[in-house]
Amino acid sequence: MANQFVNKVTLSVISLFLSASIFTAYANSEQQAYSEVVKIKASEDYDFLLTADYLFQTAPMRQQTAEQAARAGVIILHDCQADRSRYKDLANEIALQELHTLSLDFRGFGKSVAMGFSELEIKKQAKDIVSYQSEVALLTSYWPQDILAAYQWLRTKVHKNKGVAVVASGCAAPYAVALAEQIHVSALVLITPEMTFADIERYKNLIDIPTYFIGSAQHMATIKVTQELFNWNGAKQSKMQTFKGDRTNRQLLFANESLTQDIAQWLKFALR
Repeated sequence: MANQFVNKVTLSVISLFLSASIFTAYANSEQQAYSEVVKIKASEDYDFLLTADYLFQTAPMRQQTAEQAARAGVIILHDCQADRSRYKDLANEIALQELHTLSLDFRGFGKSVAMGFSELEIKKQAKDIVSYQSEVALLTSYWPQDILAAYQWLRTKVHKNKGVAVVASGCAAPYAVALAEQIHVSALVLITPEMTFADIERYKNLIDIPTYFIGSAQHMATIKVTQELFNWNGAKQSKMQTFKGDRTNRQLLFANESLTQDIAQWLKFALR
């Protein structure tokens, strides 16, 4: 009888512990980080303004506290079929890890638009696929300097001794590599990266940056890139995760609820 009583008590304690753990996990998933829309001047030469969301775990004071200032940073670059709004859940999860997070709208997408700089208007006015591709190529030629401007803005929030990571989805991957060629990027997350042979070689010429590679097993164009770069990368913190199916970019995030949390936790580990 005594043993039965002890077993019942033990099971009750375990049950309460599991319930508390589930409640805590649910509460964390529902928590919202502080967020504000910011405008970033793309270049000193002209007045084009980029739009981004800046997020952090808590609202900043007039002057950042020493604890806030001591945190690392993350830039999120969306894929070419979306804008920053489709990555808000990922941005929120990363910010909750006490990382200064900047989710950028590429020039021509979302709210980073102006006369002559709108992918939607290019699509409406294009007479054929060739003219569309030509105009989009001109638009994307600004992206490397735009991302550098975003990095420099985020640097004002991040401690000088802390690093900045980049999360790049789909077509954004080559631009993350381009940034890493100019400045020191502390970590990368590449979600189904769309990269040419030249882009792959440029990545291989970088120092071994801790990288989280995320791919879809049946999306052959990107899974080959993901596997090749993971095998090449020598950083001990690097990681690869492959999912069944052919989902890419944000669809892969939407289909796997735990993936955003895993990315956020890996970034916190890589930037510690």
